[in-house]
Amino acid sequence: MFYWRIIRPFKHLLAVLLLAWPATTVVTAAELPATKLFVDFEEATGIKMTPVQAESKLVRIDGNRVLQITTKAADSWPGVQIEPRAGKWDLAGFEAVKMDVVNPQDVAVRVLLSVKNPGSDGRKNCNTESVSVPANGRATLVLPFGSWHGETNHPIDQSNIVSVMIMLDRPGRLHEFTVDNIRATSLEEDMTEVVESAFFKQLVPVYGRGVNLGNALEAPKEGEWGVRLEEQYFDLIQQAGFDSVRIPTRWSSHAAHSAPYHIDEEFVDRVKWAVDNAIRRRLSAVLNTHHYDEIFSQPDQHRQRFLALWEQIAEQFKDYPPALSFELLNEPHDKLTADKWNNLLAEAITVIRQTNPTRKIVVGPVGWNAASELNTLQLPEDDRNLVVTFHYYSPFQFTHQGAGWAGRQSQQWLGTKWTGTAAEKAAVRRDLDTAIRWAVEHRRPVYLGEFGAYSRADMESRSRWTQFVADEAIRRKIGFAYWEFCAGFGVYDPDKKQWHEPLKKALLPGQQ
Repeated sequence: MFYWRIIRPFKHLLAVLLLAWPATTVVTAAELPATKLFVDFEEATGIKMTPVQAESKLVRIDGNRVLQITTKAADSWPGVQIEPRAGKWDLAGFEAVKMDVVNPQDVAVRVLLSVKNPGSDGRKNCNTESVSVPANGRATLVLPFGSWHGETNHPIDQSNIVSVMIMLDRPGRLHEFTVDNIRATSLEEDMTEVVESAFFKQLVPVYGRGVNLGNALEAPKEGEWGVRLEEQYFDLIQQAGFDSVRIPTRWSSHAAHSAPYHIDEEFVDRVKWAVDNAIRRRLSAVLNTHHYDEIFSQPDQHRQRFLALWEQIAEQFKDYPPALSFELLNEPHDKLTADKWNNLLAEAITVIRQTNPTRKIVVGPVGWNAASELNTLQLPEDDRNLVVTFHYYSPFQFTHQGAGWAGRQSQQWLGTKWTGTAAEKAAVRRDLDTAIRWAVEHRRPVYLGEFGAYSRADMESRSRWTQFVADEAIRRKIGFAYWEFCAGFGVYDPDKKQWHEPLKKALLPGQQ
C-alpha cells in the first residue's frame, strides 16, 4: 500500500532536484523512523473503544478490518475515544499521526482526530486536525505533532499519549464512515509521482506573481475602507514586475434585491475601468464576486440572484480578451456547504459559458478556500478552462495578529514571529504539497489567490514568511496574488507613496 512505502532516498532526491525543494540535509531511509501502527483494528485486543454520542463496530471491508462509526443528526461532536490498555502510547521520535478515512455516503463529511495527553481539555495537552472527505470518497488525515487546527504552538508529550478521539464535525444528519491505519510516522513525503507526471511537467504558474487590489471595490462603497483605486497604481504594479492583479468586487452591494437583480451601470463602468487599466498594461486580471455575505447564511434564497449577477457580469465582459478571468465566489463557507456549493458552481459555470465559452473561470472550495477542502470540490469534467484557487494564512496567529476582525484574541497574538524554523517551513511545504498533489491528480492548474501577513506583525517576520510562501508556491508551479496592495496587509504605502521594499523584494526576487 502507498501509505507503508518507505521513502527511497534516490527517488526522493530526484523529486527534490526537479522541484528545487530546499533541503539542509539528505535523510536516508534508514534514518527515518519506521511507521508505527499504534491503533491496529486487526489486533484490537490492545485498545479500548468508547463511543461518544455515536455507535461503533469493527467490520470487514475488502478484506480489511476497520472501525465503522455511525452518528446521529442531532449530535454536535459525535465520535469514538480510543485508549491503550497498557496505559499509554510512546510515539516519541515521530513527526505526525495519520489516519485513513472512507466516506461511503452521498455528502461530504469533516472528520477530526485529536491526540491527547493526561488532562486534555480539547485544546491544551492535545493536538488536533481535521480533513474533509468528499462524498463517496476517501482521504488521509494528517496531524502533525505540536499543532492544533494549523496552529503550531501546541506542545505535546509524545511519549505519553493516553488516547485518541475521532469525531465528526456537527453532522446535521445521520452519517456513517470508516477509519483505519492510525499510525505515527514521518511528515516526509515522496513527491516523485507528482513531479514526474506529464501534467506537472507542462504546467506553468497560472497568473504568475500577482497582487490583490484589496479594500477598494469590495468595500460596501469604494473608499469606505480607505482605498480608492488610482490609475497610477496599475503603473506601479506593472513597473515593479508583477504579472497580474486580482480585483475583489462586491457586486451584491450594487445590485437590486428583486428580479431581474439589475447591477448599477455606474458601478459596472467603474469595474470596467479597473479591468481596462490592468489589461492595457498587459496584466492578467482576475475579476471575482467578493463579500457576498448573504449567500453564505442563506444560500438557497440567494441562488437565483447569484446566477443573475453572473449572467450580467458575463454579458458585460464577453468581448474582453483572454487576459481577463472570472472568479465565481470568494471564500464560500458557513451554510454554503460543499454539496450546495458544488451544485451552485456548476449552474454558474453553465450561465457564464453561454456568453464566454472559453474564458478561464476560477473556482475555490468551501472552508474559506482552504487547501484542505480541495478534495470536496466537484467540477464539470469536460470543462478544462477552469482554474482552482485556494487561500493561505497559516499560521493564523502570526498572519492575523492584532487584526480586529479576527476577534479579541488577536490582540493576545501580538508579538508572534515567524523565524523560518525547520518546523515552520515544513508546515508551509506540507500545505502547498496538498494543493499541488490535488492539482496533478485532477489535472487542474491551481492558483494561490490570497496570502499575506497583517501589518501588526514585525516586518522582518512578514517579509521572511511572504518570501518563503511565494517561492515555495512558484516552485510547485502555483501562481499567486498577494493580499494586498495598499491597505492593512499592503506591499505599498499610499501615504508615503513608496513600496514596503522588504515585502516587494519578497514577492519579486531579482526585480529592481
